[in-house]
Amino acid sequence: MIKTYFSSFLLVLFSLSVHAKTPTYQDYPAFTHTGKNHPLKLKNKKKKYRTLFKEISQQQPNFAGQYVMHIFGCGGGCSSALAYNAKTGQSFILGQTFGDCYHKAKGYTANDIVFDLKSRLVVATGTRDGNQAHCETVYYVVNQDHFKEIASKKIYQ
Repeated sequence: MIKTYFSSFLLVLFSLSVHAKTPTYQDYPAFTHTGKNHPLKLKNKKKKYRTLFKEISQQQPNFAGQYVMHIFGCGGGCSSALAYNAKTGQSFILGQTFGDCYHKAKGYTANDIVFDLKSRLVVATGTRDGNQAHCETVYYVVNQDHFKEIASKKIYQ
């Protein structure tokens, strides 16, 4: 009897994880900052991106109501992102890079990092491990000036 309940519990748990809802921009609304941009704050490990951060700190928010997001190339077929908080001046970097994907049977998928002015959700597509056959979509939410991974979905592998 206990074995039957446990098996049923595992089946329900597995079903929920398989059919988990894909995050949407509407799930993570953002508040709009309308004031002047705060002076840029850089920590040591971000200083190699000083010029880029200075440039984006002069722009109006384009992400999550108060952030300026910038996508940059990190080599052939590779992208990452950095963000500046116009409200606080804080700066931060997406800790992962996303490369283009290729699979003999599935074809080519370009890496992409997508965001929206009215949402804290970031959606990145590509390979994180350098293996072009491991393609996935990764969902991040920005909280307190950090990218937090909340979900991922394999496209192919």
